[in-house]
Amino acid sequence: MSVGDQPIVGAPVRSEAAPFGQAIARRVFTRANGLRLLSLTIVFGAWQLWGSANEYFASYPTAIVAAASQNFFPVVLPAFGITLTAMLVGMLIAIPIGMAIGFAMGRIRLLDVALTPYMYAIYATPRIALIPILVLWLGIDFNLRITIVALGAVFPIIINTYVGTKDADRELLDVGRVFMASSWQALRSIIVPSAAPFVFAGVRIGVGRAVSGVIVAEMTSTLTGVGRTLISYAKYLQIAELFVGVMTLGLFSLLLYAGLARLQRRMTPWADAERAR
Repeated sequence: MSVGDQPIVGAPVRSEAAPFGQAIARRVFTRANGLRLLSLTIVFGAWQLWGSANEYFASYPTAIVAAASQNFFPVVLPAFGITLTAMLVGMLIAIPIGMAIGFAMGRIRLLDVALTPYMYAIYATPRIALIPILVLWLGIDFNLRITIVALGAVFPIIINTYVGTKDADRELLDVGRVFMASSWQALRSIIVPSAAPFVFAGVRIGVGRAVSGVIVAEMTSTLTGVGRTLISYAKYLQIAELFVGVMTLGLFSLLLYAGLARLQRRMTPWADAERAR
């Protein structure tokens, strides 16, 4: 080995893992996360003290953890799987239908005038008022859950897609006309990118309505799922087990919203750039 190939004794060795670890540490150990941790500590500490003295009203965190260790996998998780399957199928139906109707109403004046009254009337109708009718039409099986999810999610998606289509930059549309862009090219290159943040907002609202709708449907009309499990726990005053189901739904909703927000940032980076101006 030549002199030039020999390592220099005492020279610092640059670690590739160090910058990555420092970046992770900067993102984790932030002031905001510290405040969140402090808030959780205070809330759960107060809950533990108060709940242990009022066990039949609110339970307390250690009892909920003990109940989760016994009931989560054999009871709550299978019920949650049934509910989640209905939610996914209903959302897969609602998203393309909502986007298609929203874009069509935003671009075609006739459809806008004809469909707007029906859309807002059905959107304003409480979904729980529709459950007896849907039970007569669909029964109390899986189809009822899917329909409730789709009805709850589709209208926020329609409305937000419609607003996003109307909000498209008129100057860009005029430029497209000058360069002889077809309707399809204008839709793909100008209107869809402009409406994408609105569509994601509609999906997030729709997911919230879908979760609440499917739980209400399971509580009132079905024999399985998280909603029916919650009713069963409440019926026999199993408060800790009841909180296991409620907190599972809350954690799932939180993760779902965070995932949708992350997906939106990845798919619509121009929206963040416009907000930063």
